[in-house]
Amino acid sequence: MVGLSVEEAARRLAATGTNQIRVRPSMPVRAPVAAQLRDPLVLVLLAACFLTLATGDLADAAVIALVVVANTTVGVVQEVRADQAVAALAAMTAPTVRVRRGGVEQPVPSADLVPGDIVLLGEGDVVPADGEVVEAASLLVDESALTGESVPVGHRPRHQDAAGEDVSAGTVVVKGRAVIEVSRTGTHSALGRIAALTDVRPGPTPLQLRMAQLGRVLAVTAVALCTVVLVLGLAHGEPTELMVVTAISLAVAAVPESLPAVVAIALAMGARRMATRHAIVRRLPAVETLGSVTVLATDKTGTLTQGVMLVEELVTPSGPVHVSAAGEPTATFLRHGQPVRTEEPELRRLLEAAVLCNDARLPNRQADSRVAGFGDPTEVALLLVAARAGLTREGLVIGYPRVGEQPFDSVAQEMTTVHAIADRPGVFRVVRKGAPEALARRHRARSDKQDWDEALRRTADLAARGHRVLAIEAADVHDAAANANQPLVLLGLVAMLDPAKPAASKTIAACREAGIVPVLVTGDHPATAFAIAQRVGVVMAG
Repeated sequence: MVGLSVEEAARRLAATGTNQIRVRPSMPVRAPVAAQLRDPLVLVLLAACFLTLATGDLADAAVIALVVVANTTVGVVQEVRADQAVAALAAMTAPTVRVRRGGVEQPVPSADLVPGDIVLLGEGDVVPADGEVVEAASLLVDESALTGESVPVGHRPRHQDAAGEDVSAGTVVVKGRAVIEVSRTGTHSALGRIAALTDVRPGPTPLQLRMAQLGRVLAVTAVALCTVVLVLGLAHGEPTELMVVTAISLAVAAVPESLPAVVAIALAMGARRMATRHAIVRRLPAVETLGSVTVLATDKTGTLTQGVMLVEELVTPSGPVHVSAAGEPTATFLRHGQPVRTEEPELRRLLEAAVLCNDARLPNRQADSRVAGFGDPTEVALLLVAARAGLTREGLVIGYPRVGEQPFDSVAQEMTTVHAIADRPGVFRVVRKGAPEALARRHRARSDKQDWDEALRRTADLAARGHRVLAIEAADVHDAAANANQPLVLLGLVAMLDPAKPAASKTIAACREAGIVPVLVTGDHPATAFAIAQRVGVVMAG
């Protein structure tokens, strides 16, 4: 596909607009100033200031004006700083994408994408706009930002008369490559539609409502009482100027002029404390709103969980092996509570196969200490658990170099690799991994029926506990080409889960103690979501 011409792309850009999510433009400084000055108590102070000026009492007018200025400054400075912080975060996300236009591949700012553009994506690329998959090779996309599903999803490319599946803006390619034809950009994309749902102006907070009500009561009461004093003084023959000054003085005295400043300073201190915990508060009253929360709706992936996959259980013919502290530099393998030697033949063969049938890689800890691995999170999890048992890709590829492969197929839900055995010339090891149900349906041999029946029963139990389960099988053969799609020997199952964050349970418990009801909102599989909800206390056991 040659893509759009430069002229046609420019015409469509003028017609559809930029590929950017429209956000409410930042308000000028006068807007938050006006919002601060509309507070009823501040209005009373302003009125008192003008009246004292009219009577020539400059000292009192100066004091009142100083209180108003201090209160307004605190609120405005906080809002301006928050807007600047948000703008800085937005400026960090202005990538370029590889686009094919007029048959030539060229980098283009993602904001200049238009419907019909042909975009080339590779591992680690963020999908810049909604589009149809035209070509794909081993494509897996992390859609957790949109759906909450922690497991990457495969997408079928366009094929003859069948349309390809769509990918959404904001998702991330974690494996393989793809060519997509852009269909929706900007506010029409998936992210744009979500942004439109959240683009609502916030209403007054409970504190603001109470402050406004208090301000109205105080203002009306002060004006009424001062009017009574003024009328009574005039009725007794007191000088008009004296009674006006007296009435104004009483009004100013009746108004708690320091209250707005005290409230603003208290909220600013709360916002500052939240900022030290990496939470930016754009509007000061939002700090108080947290104290009025009764229901907390939380995402799962990356919020309650760590956002990574970790192996928790390995099932071999000898029985299940629990992996404790799977994400740590060292892990303990336990069967029935007793340590299991990683040299155990069945366990070692399962882990070796998991490393061989794998395209991910672990980082150099000195250079990439902040990332767990590169590639499909499921395959990274397999490499991590094997590394805890002393098995690495670098060590295995010497003895088992890969000589062939069938990349992961999202429809068949399997991946197959073929490896030469260095010390056995002419013999090849075929390794296959995939969904247990898919492998059993396509490759189960009659002789393995009992083993597969037990494996499928165990798979159902693990899935009900929220695990993602992979089956791994392998065999040593002399003719790899003829045996690549034939039944192999089932080595075992691998169960993994996106584990909960260590602090998640304590946070949920603290919410319950504060009278807040936690609710888990996610697009993940119900069994997975329920398992995590039970682990962190969103759903109480029993």
